[in-house]
Amino acid sequence: MVDVQNKIKSVSLFTPARRRRRSEISLSPLRIYLRAWREARGFRRDLALIFALGLIGTPLSLLAPLPVKVIIDNVIGTAPLPRWIPTNLPAMLPPGSEALFWCAILSSVTLVGLSLGHRQLEWLFREGVAERLVHGFRGRVFLRSLQLLALGRDTRNSQDLAYRISYDAPAIQWTAIYGIMPLVHALVTLAAMLGVTAAISPKAALVALATSVPMVWLIHCNQQRLRRKWHGFKEQDSAAQAIVQEVLGAVRLVATFGQERHETARFLDESRKSYRARLQVLRTEGELAALLGLSAALGTTAVIYLGVRDVQAHAMSIGDLLLVIAYIGQVLAPLQTIGTHIASQQQAIAAAQRVFGLLDERPAVVERANPTRIGRAAGAVSFRDVDFAYGERDDVLRGVALEIPAGSCVGVVGRTGAGKSTLVNLLIRLFDPVAGAVLLDGIDLRDLSLDDLRRQFAVVSQEPVLFSTTIAENIAYGSPGASLEQIVEAARQASAHDFIAALPDGYCTRVGERGMTLSGGERQRIALARAFLKDAPILILDEPTSAIDTETEAAIVGALERLVAGRTTFLIAHRLSTLRYADCIIRLADGRATLEPRPADIEAPAA
Repeated sequence: MVDVQNKIKSVSLFTPARRRRRSEISLSPLRIYLRAWREARGFRRDLALIFALGLIGTPLSLLAPLPVKVIIDNVIGTAPLPRWIPTNLPAMLPPGSEALFWCAILSSVTLVGLSLGHRQLEWLFREGVAERLVHGFRGRVFLRSLQLLALGRDTRNSQDLAYRISYDAPAIQWTAIYGIMPLVHALVTLAAMLGVTAAISPKAALVALATSVPMVWLIHCNQQRLRRKWHGFKEQDSAAQAIVQEVLGAVRLVATFGQERHETARFLDESRKSYRARLQVLRTEGELAALLGLSAALGTTAVIYLGVRDVQAHAMSIGDLLLVIAYIGQVLAPLQTIGTHIASQQQAIAAAQRVFGLLDERPAVVERANPTRIGRAAGAVSFRDVDFAYGERDDVLRGVALEIPAGSCVGVVGRTGAGKSTLVNLLIRLFDPVAGAVLLDGIDLRDLSLDDLRRQFAVVSQEPVLFSTTIAENIAYGSPGASLEQIVEAARQASAHDFIAALPDGYCTRVGERGMTLSGGERQRIALARAFLKDAPILILDEPTSAIDTETEAAIVGALERLVAGRTTFLIAHRLSTLRYADCIIRLADGRATLEPRPADIEAPAA
């Protein structure tokens, strides 16, 4: 039994999910930040400007308390002006004068205005860059998700991938923009404030440093713990969202069996686990914030005590005391900011790790650095001693050797699981063979450009897939630049024009989710029109009439015959009547493929 379980685990061609999660959590925050910086390489000039704008805040913070000191010491009191005031001003603004008072007020208002303007400019620019960064990055994650799902090679389900696209991908802004830069800004502010404070009161600076040690220790001890909790929450929240998408996609089945309450209970059960996991995270963050706040309060109290004693001993002026208190507040505030920031960053790091893990998974099919480019292929297909297996399972195909001339119509038959879909997927190059080669017009598919290769195929499946857009856009899906006239002509060839023209909005009619506003036969004819419009030299038909009634089948037989004419066609057959279009058949059994004539008891279509 254990051996069977091990084989099941080995089927995945990627890292198992549990081991992958452990490896994701073990990555250090610095590595995540550096990876985010690499991912944002197209925005580095913008990021550098954001960093520079952030640094401007430090001198503004240093200057902000100075007008208050002047008012206390030099307007209310009669102390001489500080040495840092230009030497030509004391004569113009003598201590205690009304002019000095209004100059200090004007300076304070100016500094407040500059700070507000700086913060607004920085915020607007930063948010604009962040949104553009997330937009582009989300597109990359979406593309990789499509590649992995199309190949059937990812161990996650589509709902989890959708969660990573919608909820995890925005973490790129929180790591690339709000990750290292706020920490550096806080450290620069911390160093500047400590330096100025030490010049006024060395004792206050020492107290601030002593207070910083336990705060830094608390931050260090809690970040890994928080990240583990955020990972747990992400997994639970993704599971809850997966149920929503799964059930909404099968709502008719749920209603048919009367399982609405059951599915609601299932969703609430996962949602309960999700919010409990989030509450654990928030509790840990709250504890950390409270401890950091307590440390800052104790440090500020100690500075006030020492400062008051110095004022009483005439070793410090009241203005200097207020200045030190303001600076100490700004010394400890960056540490609180760093602590709170690191705590909140664990969510972003957890999300970023999930997305980076997805991007790092290598697709099964990779295009060569300098692929061969081709135009329209003739359509001759060769399988040269092809072996294929999924993971470490037994071979699905073994030693397949076939020569299909251009323009042939070939039936593909075999029991369920014999490898019919695998054979055509190798031809489209959704997979590469384990051994041997598949050739198109004598060229190994692995040498061809993927874009050029995929343009050679049109596929009509048993269950046609339509998107929730207009009929015209669905027909033109494989030919985005097609004109309306070309779309209409393709619909005519597919025997679809009459029913489309009878709709209230004609070709602009929206078909609803997965085309559910149309009947099965109507959806199939739109799929045929899509294949006509693409006009590819190779056609793959996956029993396109098996899911429709006999009357509807009779209506599209002519369209199928027109579509097959002059193209190399692979016809996956689940019933013998479909083989009437075939010139010969490929029979799959026990991993082997043999090319045989069409059975004599199956009549060819009338000429």
